[in-house]
Amino acid sequence: MKQFFYLSAICTLLLAACTGSFKKGDEGLEYKIIAKGSGKTIGYGEYMQIHVKQVYEGTKDTVLLNSRDFMPRIQLFDSVNTPMAYFKIIRQMKKGDSLIIRILTDTAYKGSEQGMPPFMTKGKYIYTHVSLVNIFATQAQADSANKAESIGAKPRIFKKQVEEIEKDILNKKVQNDIDNKLILTHLSTNNIAASKTKWGTFIAIQSEGTGPTITNNDVVKVMYTGRTLDSNNVFDSNIDPKFNHPQPLEVNVGELGSVILGWSDALMNMKMGTKATIYIPSSLGYGLQGNGEKIKPNSNLVFDMEVIEVTSLDVIMARQEEFQRQMAEAEKRRMDSIQNAPKK
Repeated sequence: MKQFFYLSAICTLLLAACTGSFKKGDEGLEYKIIAKGSGKTIGYGEYMQIHVKQVYEGTKDTVLLNSRDFMPRIQLFDSVNTPMAYFKIIRQMKKGDSLIIRILTDTAYKGSEQGMPPFMTKGKYIYTHVSLVNIFATQAQADSANKAESIGAKPRIFKKQVEEIEKDILNKKVQNDIDNKLILTHLSTNNIAASKTKWGTFIAIQSEGTGPTITNNDVVKVMYTGRTLDSNNVFDSNIDPKFNHPQPLEVNVGELGSVILGWSDALMNMKMGTKATIYIPSSLGYGLQGNGEKIKPNSNLVFDMEVIEVTSLDVIMARQEEFQRQMAEAEKRRMDSIQNAPKK
């Protein structure tokens, strides 16, 4: 029943709009449809494009999710993908309608292994606001709309991720100050000139690259060797053959979290062909957890890096689409040849 709460996909209705009469639904749900749309109600097997905002009404209202920060969800509307209690309510909606669903915390978390979050209390409501943005009859229409939404949402998602990262950096000020001092001491002792990024990574350029600075819309290939600042012991490399992975490492720069944050931070300050040594504070590396025996908790890291290729995501997507088109044409030719073959 609670799966629908976590749809990553609403109009920003004020919580005050939740007052008034609610109808009773199944499994403890109460709901109210705000009819602003037109046309027919959504049909079984069609695809719904929805925005969702979920708010916990506590002593201080807490937004649990808001798809406006990212992108609407597009999914098949049936009783398998949508829990039955919600299915019965949503099937009454038309394109353009809005919906408010509320449920008591006691009911929402009844039987949950994790239990109720500590900031919630019994007897309070969780409100889920839903806006039915569009209805699609076919999967092809839904896929096309989802692709367009993904392209438009990418900058918003990246911005939101950056905001969360920078907030986390501020929360780790004590450790960051310790790391910063250790890195500066190392640079001074070894007479190394390096510039510091906004996030706190230090970059010592040996050879400046060419072209534009790498952005979150690029995919890069990197050769590297990594070691710890305190011991200078190498823990990984795709240059040293003893580590058995000599191929360049491909990084989608816009996918924050696919590599340690210090890498993302450094790459967005480099260019095609740049050779540099980067000094990463522990909070942008493996943090308090460390990584295995070679990287202890709160270890500052050093990477020798060379960017050997930079490709725009737009170019990659165009290549993929062309490849898919060619495969589809080849399959069509194959099927045509089978159908047109002389019958024996």
